[in-house]
Amino acid sequence: MSRLGLPQEPVRNSLLDDAKARLRKYDIGGKYSHLPYNKYSVLLPLVAKEGKLHLLFTVRSEKLRRAPGEVCFPGGKRDPTDMDDAATALREAQEEVGLRPHQVEVVCCLVPCLIDVRVSS
Repeated sequence: MSRLGLPQEPVRNSLLDDAKARLRKYDIGGKYSHLPYNKYSVLLPLVAKEGKLHLLFTVRSEKLRRAPGEVCFPGGKRDPTDMDDAATALREAQEEVGLRPHQVEVVCCLVPCLIDVRVSS
């Protein structure tokens, strides 16, 4: 119960249910999983807190070779043991921020983007 005596869960569930319904409109499932590129996945952790929705970001270590110090979502390269893109994102989120897969509801898979990371001089 809140200080006003109102139950907090229905508000939280309403926010999350609305967000999930909106996100599911963009779910592409495994439509692009056949593409022959290196696979990387990120998790966009959506958290309900104090009646508002928030995204959880991380900051990359300054010691990393690629994109040091950048703000990003938890994620990384697919391992051969990962079943799919969601499994990659969940494994990486657990490694990077301690978020356990059983604590997460994967709502949808969004359209992948192709990024050319080659550096030219």
